[in-house]
Amino acid sequence: MDRNEALTLLKNFQDQLDKDSGRTKKPRRIGLTMSLVFDVVHQGPQYIEPYQDLVDRIKLLDTMWHRDPSVVLDAVAAYRSMGMDVAMGGTQFEIAKAQNGLKAYMNLLKTIGINEVEVENHASGATLAEMKDEVKMFKDEGFIVVGEVGKKWAWQDPTRKSRDLVHVDRTIEQALGLIEAGADYLYWEGMIVRALIGPQLENKEGQQQLREVARAIDPEKLILELWDARGQSNLPLIAWLVKEFGPNVNLANIYPPDVKWVEWVRHGIIFEMDHPYFRWGQDRSKAEFWWQMDSPDYDIDMQRNYALKPAR
Repeated sequence: MDRNEALTLLKNFQDQLDKDSGRTKKPRRIGLTMSLVFDVVHQGPQYIEPYQDLVDRIKLLDTMWHRDPSVVLDAVAAYRSMGMDVAMGGTQFEIAKAQNGLKAYMNLLKTIGINEVEVENHASGATLAEMKDEVKMFKDEGFIVVGEVGKKWAWQDPTRKSRDLVHVDRTIEQALGLIEAGADYLYWEGMIVRALIGPQLENKEGQQQLREVARAIDPEKLILELWDARGQSNLPLIAWLVKEFGPNVNLANIYPPDVKWVEWVRHGIIFEMDHPYFRWGQDRSKAEFWWQMDSPDYDIDMQRNYALKPAR
């Protein structure tokens, strides 16, 4: 067998797995993966390039801190050439806002080649009406706009009832308000998503609230952020989300080295849920889709057993 024939067979195998899993392909409208880049030097485009078909958008968190700005310009150009939308982190947005410099920030983004903006409100105390005005301002300038729902700190967040629970009605009101203002997508703050699911998948009331909010929002617009707490793996939470919403749930804040792990979870062939794709393949009569297979009744300490993150 020559090399080309081997490559063809391997590609056919991959395509069949994608077909069985129901996984979408780029350019996607749903099933989005946003990769979060903390360090564009050590986690830059060269680490994303092998998995460029799996990543739809990039968020750069360290764009302001380089002695040589060409590092940022080259990274943005590389990501865009791979068919990815690129945004700076919401931190930069809030810094610019605190300095009364959103207009200058907008011009900076255009010059750099950034095509997406995240409108968030962790520190400024902006009202929903003010956030809607900010969404409209950036939309009018041609940016893809992602509005963020909720805040990192529960005691300052009107959408949250407590650290581990939300006000469903207020959350939906904020989400739909941002969409009404023109937001292309929504990020649901990762600390909220993590708290609602529970780090050991234990927050049953919060999980029900998450389902209620998700049912009220267009699944093509809602992107669920994940946030690792002190090095604790997000893979059990991602597996929970895939089981609830299918392999094409929109996910954000995936570190570049973890992209492949998340895709394996999206295909049901690794980590939680006891390899449901395998079990579904053996008896497809038990569920219409592989992610609907009943999970085993795990009686384990998730934190103890799954705290280790994939090697980077």
